[in-house]
Amino acid sequence: MYRLGYHNNNCIGCVKGGMGYWNKIRRDFPETYERMAVLQRELGPGSYFWRERKTKERISLDALDPDRGNHDEEPNIECSLLCHAAEVTIADDCEAA
Repeated sequence: MYRLGYHNNNCIGCVKGGMGYWNKIRRDFPETYERMAVLQRELGPGSYFWRERKTKERISLDALDPDRGNHDEEPNIECSLLCHAAEVTIADDCEAA
């Protein structure tokens, strides 16, 4: 991930990422981008990552302009305890299946 220009080695397609990060994911990992876009379509507007500042309208990955954001200027994404808990739950669910 570092060799591709990412600032960290978090989950590929982290929901905490900004517009520039997600446009970089769109270019480098199109299958991950599309998988998340499909999930957002299924879940609806509550799952969209951003809002327009002026209109407060939610922005989905489907509506993300490929020129929006600047990955190099966005804050670093940090994993948290919730990230770790989700990872454990997913691993447990996979083992049970």
